[in-house]
Amino acid sequence: MLKKTLCVLASVCLAILTSACSEGQTTGKQVEMTEETPKSKTSQKELNGTWVPEKDITFVVPFEAGGAADIPARIVARYMDKYCDQTITVVNMPGSGGRIGAKEVMKSEPDGYTIMHVPVGWYMQYATGVADFSYEDFETITMWCDSWVGLVVNADSPYNTYEDFIAAAKEEENKITVGAVTGTLPVLAEMAIEQQEGVKFNMVDFGTGAKAPELLGGRVDAYVDGIGAVKSYIEGGQFRCLAIFAHDKVPGFENIPTTEELGYTDFDYLLQSFGLWAPKGTPTGAVEYYADLVRQVAEDPECQAELSSLGYGSTSMSPKDYAEMCKTIQDSTTDAVKKMLAQ
Repeated sequence: MLKKTLCVLASVCLAILTSACSEGQTTGKQVEMTEETPKSKTSQKELNGTWVPEKDITFVVPFEAGGAADIPARIVARYMDKYCDQTITVVNMPGSGGRIGAKEVMKSEPDGYTIMHVPVGWYMQYATGVADFSYEDFETITMWCDSWVGLVVNADSPYNTYEDFIAAAKEEENKITVGAVTGTLPVLAEMAIEQQEGVKFNMVDFGTGAKAPELLGGRVDAYVDGIGAVKSYIEGGQFRCLAIFAHDKVPGFENIPTTEELGYTDFDYLLQSFGLWAPKGTPTGAVEYYADLVRQVAEDPECQAELSSLGYGSTSMSPKDYAEMCKTIQDSTTDAVKKMLAQ
């Protein structure tokens, strides 16, 4: 099942790409961050040659406005705007799992005035050949948010625990229907469960449709998604989370077992994180400027609280450390896909 699922991954994504391209090229909703007071424009000379922006900045979010990836990006962009000398404008460029927006950023002038929100799912898209670009085609700036993915079932499900879920899956091959979105981190996590437990799910591709209604309507038995995307359903008593891909207990979800506790190893490539990239050739000074800007945001208590309330963590790292992290994630994801194909 693992090999079959991965083998059809690229072809399914190409089908999705056809429909998503038209969506992404129609309207890129643009929302400018508001500011309470006019900002003073600091010149580069005033900062002894250190790079600072002298005009407004475009923050590309390659997903639809209002989605699980867009909301935390807008929060961080708003706080970046607070500490920045210029206005930061969020521009949505949705379509093809974020690839349309990425391609537009690749073509942008590398002058330091375009930055992009990066999902961890792109590493899988590259590993499976769905995306023809990787972190090496951009200037990697920093990680700005970390979160987790979790396995959820309907609150009315007979599976009260992770162990119940796996026991049922072992009774009969393809007995449990699991929703998936091709080319994303969650589907790789679902395959990791199959590999770890020696089970086979009946994988159903959600396509571009909403996931939660499928579980609420009983059309699937379970699916994996970002905690930020399912948090309200868990807290509202509609979903039950059986496991979270994490090493340590997740704040607010201490009663849910982590994959570390469940015996998983080498699953760092399944930890959800969001990063910031810029067009290849962007000045080093600009990269360092934005990394420091994110550091200030990550240390802002109000930003920390706002992200935490949605199931996200505020974080930052140096451009050097982040570049190394990107390589580690890409290598780990590629290795994991190869192992699954070899099953």
